[in-house]
Amino acid sequence: MVSSENASSSRSAICANLIGNGLLALLRHPYQLQRLRREPEPIGPAVEELLRFDSPIQYTARIASDDVEVAGRLLPRGTMAGLLIGAANRDPDRFVEPDRLDIGRTDNRHLSLGRGPHYCLGAALARLEGQVAIAAVVQRFPRLRLASADVQWQPNFAFRGLRALPLTF
Repeated sequence: MVSSENASSSRSAICANLIGNGLLALLRHPYQLQRLRREPEPIGPAVEELLRFDSPIQYTARIASDDVEVAGRLLPRGTMAGLLIGAANRDPDRFVEPDRLDIGRTDNRHLSLGRGPHYCLGAALARLEGQVAIAAVVQRFPRLRLASADVQWQPNFAFRGLRALPLTF
């Protein structure tokens, strides 16, 4: 059972990490950043690509409700399986050029916010917060740059986020 306090804390971490990871990805891919500045209207698809490219959630686990075969191996009912969301979002069998950031990507059914009964309850709010924050920063700070190429990540296996994002503007 997840308390509302824990759910709120997780949603806050997801939003903060989406914004930080997304801005870092755009700053490391200046063509995509310039594209978003020139064409700010499709911020929704841009945020979906940022979610796919560097997911704020990297790991989750599930328990098999039935026997299931995965990659030629049987997982018996009741087996716990670790799922690497970041790796799934870079699957070359699912995404064309998965290691390339493309804010115009159209077929972008990533797993960053879950699927089915495990879909994130705060997904709509996380997306909206990401869209508003990233669009505002990109438009308001035209000379935004990384102050250092060296960034440090939070020491958390499941949630991927920066300790800080050193910027100049």
